Amino acid sequence: MNFFTRAIKNVTRRMSKSILLAVTFFLIGNLVIIGLGINNAAEQAKIETRQKMRAVVSYEVDYDAFRKYVEDLDEEAQQEAYKNYPSVTMDDIKNLMSDERVKTVNVLSTNMLYSNGFETVPLNNDRENNGGGTMTYEDGTTVEYIDPDLKLQTNYFPNMIELEDKMYEIVEGRFYNQEEVDEGKMVCLITDKLASHNNLRVGDVITIDLISKNDMRYYEQSGITEDDIHMNLEIIGIYHNNDELDENSDEYKWMSRYDSPDNTILAPALAYGNAYYNMGIKQYEYSKAQNPEYYVDSETPTPESYTYVNKAVFLLDDPLNVDQFVADHQSDLKDFMKIDANNDTFKKLARPLDTLSLFSNIIVWIVAINAIVIITLVTALTLKTREYEIGVLLSIGVSKMKIVAQFFVELIIVALIGFTLSVASGSLVAKQVGKMVMDYQVDTESQYGSLDDQNNGTIYWGETNYFTEISQDDLLAEYDVQISPMIIAEIYILGIGVVFISILIPSFMIMRFNPKKILMNQN
Repeated sequence: MNFFTRAIKNVTRRMSKSILLAVTFFLIGNLVIIGLGINNAAEQAKIETRQKMRAVVSYEVDYDAFRKYVEDLDEEAQQEAYKNYPSVTMDDIKNLMSDERVKTVNVLSTNMLYSNGFETVPLNNDRENNGGGTMTYEDGTTVEYIDPDLKLQTNYFPNMIELEDKMYEIVEGRFYNQEEVDEGKMVCLITDKLASHNNLRVGDVITIDLISKNDMRYYEQSGITEDDIHMNLEIIGIYHNNDELDENSDEYKWMSRYDSPDNTILAPALAYGNAYYNMGIKQYEYSKAQNPEYYVDSETPTPESYTYVNKAVFLLDDPLNVDQFVADHQSDLKDFMKIDANNDTFKKLARPLDTLSLFSNIIVWIVAINAIVIITLVTALTLKTREYEIGVLLSIGVSKMKIVAQFFVELIIVALIGFTLSVASGSLVAKQVGKMVMDYQVDTESQYGSLDDQNNGTIYWGETNYFTEISQDDLLAEYDVQISPMIIAEIYILGIGVVFISILIPSFMIMRFNPKKILMNQN
């Protein structure tokens, strides 16, 4: 009779002991299923939420860190620090772009400008219906105030996150290419509504003014003419902006036309730099002639100097790659620069889930350790009552390893019965327990303040917050305790592991048994 057959006979022969062990494994299995179920649900909720978030990271100056650094310096050192103010460089951006996980990057500049020779799409809100205002200059002259009515959005690269996300969709023509970006070509894309409102087509040229004509009085003295403030752009594409305005909102009532998605014009970054440079160089030369002592060490402006870069936003291929992307490039950052993935907000909102994961893991470990101790103790005590059986088996030539294997199979059979029963009951209990524990955890966390407060950094006018705004409700909505086949497999693997470890000490005891002494003592 082989050891496997003997194991089955022993399990059925000692029914009361087998039932008690099966109940023990049943209780252990239930606790483990609850622990694993809660932990898996918490981790899966974070993954599901991450996958619904836009896969973006921003590369920008860490203004808070620089400010704290400067505060501790003396006045002379502060002046020197401000001369070497940290900035986002194109070399840094291109280095990050070389990462294969990057799909595209936005290095945007947004400016309020004035239409010339065409009309922007009206809003017909309270701001427009109440008419414009007036401005009175120091000499007493009163002129009508002209509100900017266009938003010029420029990028350093021939693609945008909005295009990848289908926020902007090309309906006619094309987007500008890298050559046009590098050369600062005077080309642009306008919205379909702006094109329809003015009967504009691809190939037409529109004129945009960099400043209001009523402000010319401040610039004429430096030799600037109306021709210098004009920016002529060829339309190479027409796009649809899917960003819709809520006409019932308070924000809409007093919104200017330049904030309307329909009045946003897209162009290469240096196109604006070139246009503004033509006007700015005259101002520079005039000021230098008036106050030469202040311009001894100054450098003549370049088109690039009029397109300051303060942030780059990278769109990655997968939201689940965001954390690893940040970790991979963290060590390469220069002083006072940072890569932000909105992790602080996410971690804050996920705090209840992290707490659940921690405690569920602790429960699983405690239960597993206690199970090993209990099963080891029961098995060791059982050996005393089965010494004669072991002695007989050893005396007829059964190897000690086969006897150990028999004990192992006996425990495995009972464990499988107990864990199988626990899978059925634990699946029902885990869902309810998981919900109760989560509700308690959220109530406890809420006592320390709102968890929905988000801090996506400082957003200046014209900047877009590319981080997906989430609330704790969004995150917890993904929390659902389900006993998956993977968890069931983990239960059985854990059970086999517990049995294997539990049999180690009894195995050493069996290895020390002497069949002759056992049989003589029995006599």
